Amino acid sequence: MEIITDGLPKENQILLDEITCTYIQEPDCIEDRDGDFQSITLSSRDGGSGKFIHIKTDGWSISGDNLEEDLIPLIKDFKHRMDDEIFSDSRRSRKEVLETNNS
Repeated sequence: MEIITDGLPKENQILLDEITCTYIQEPDCIEDRDGDFQSITLSSRDGGSGKFIHIKTDGWSISGDNLEEDLIPLIKDFKHRMDDEIFSDSRRSRKEVLETNNS
């Protein structure tokens, strides 16, 4: 079995189609939501012409003075996870993971 990240799966292949991460932060000082947290979800999916990032949130506060400090690190973190796909935590090669899973 081979895990692929692009194209359509063929015999003995499985396609990893989507990566999703949800980030959570405390509510901002304007909101009075009794401890509800804010969340933002970033997902990556290949629509046939390459991977793209989809951003979804019902509310995520960013200070206008801290855009580079508040939002850019989330995008960089997600991109790192997206690039590493399912191997982001293990830092092992695809071959090593498959050999471990098959033994």
